[in-house]
Amino acid sequence: MGILDAPHDTFFGLVFRHAEVAADWLRSVLPTKVARAIAWHTFVRASARSFGMRLQRNESDHVFLARLRRGRGRIVLVLEHKAERAPDLSSQALRYAVDLRHAVRRRPRDPDPLVIATVLHHSAKPWHPDLHPHLVAHPEAAAKALEALQPRLPLLVDDLTAQSEAALLARRLRPTTRLALLCLRFLRQCTGHQVLSAIDRWADLVRAAHRRHGAEIIDALSMYALTVSDVRQQPLVDLISRILQRPEDMVISTAKRIYMKGKAEGKAEGRAKGRAEGRAEGRAEGATKVRAATLLRLLAKRFGPIPTAVSRRVRAAGSAELDRWTDRILDARTIPEVFAPS
Repeated sequence: MGILDAPHDTFFGLVFRHAEVAADWLRSVLPTKVARAIAWHTFVRASARSFGMRLQRNESDHVFLARLRRGRGRIVLVLEHKAERAPDLSSQALRYAVDLRHAVRRRPRDPDPLVIATVLHHSAKPWHPDLHPHLVAHPEAAAKALEALQPRLPLLVDDLTAQSEAALLARRLRPTTRLALLCLRFLRQCTGHQVLSAIDRWADLVRAAHRRHGAEIIDALSMYALTVSDVRQQPLVDLISRILQRPEDMVISTAKRIYMKGKAEGKAEGRAKGRAEGRAEGRAEGATKVRAATLLRLLAKRFGPIPTAVSRRVRAAGSAELDRWTDRILDARTIPEVFAPS
């Protein structure tokens, strides 16, 4: 899945795969005593070989490993990124954390490592954990009492939704980390002119990030801005060239040239269609929207993480389809069986 299909996930993945960026952000959201207990010089990204086949389907955005300052203990830090509501994320994180604790043990008799799950959230609405679907129909007091008794993994959430530009700029973070948070928080809400104004205001961060990470961070920033907003490519390239005081040819990589050419020739139509679908979904209210969300929660509970294509299909479905699929959940053995033709 590329940046045109999942721009927020792709941008997050490109920036936060760097251990120094991930560690920088984690130190800003972890409780002080917890951050001090971690030996950050041992903090590394976990390789795919760290996990068995059992974890392939539940792979998180990023997983990092580190040692504790005292003793021989190890800790697993899971970085999740959410650009929209995430039904049943707590349950999914719990299953994933349990599997992780077993997967990263070096020897069968070793104690399980510690696990901390973090979420970087930015969407149209503030972060709000979803109530378990079985509890929706219960009175509030009973639902809260039942929910409190359920096994769950505490999630440490950094919700960017309510954070202002000034607040993000004031956070004690490295330039690359601050720039990434600002992009995720604001760019998809901006017009093309506003994108250019914002990047111009963040010029010092752009220069510092480029000095540290080179063309990679500039490519990621440029492609993200072009994908989630109406900014035109040439004014954006001109602006970044001026900020970095470099000729255009030194700013744009070959990969970005190919991306820009393809986007100019045909991607604009696809982006317009995607936005139209997003607006239609945003206008959808009432029983059909609630039933679609409930069906997705039930699917996640029964089968684990839901593929993006399935989620889109459910959210676009009508009442008759939602009823038919919901009736099949208890008997179906796989997700395809739920959606099989009548």
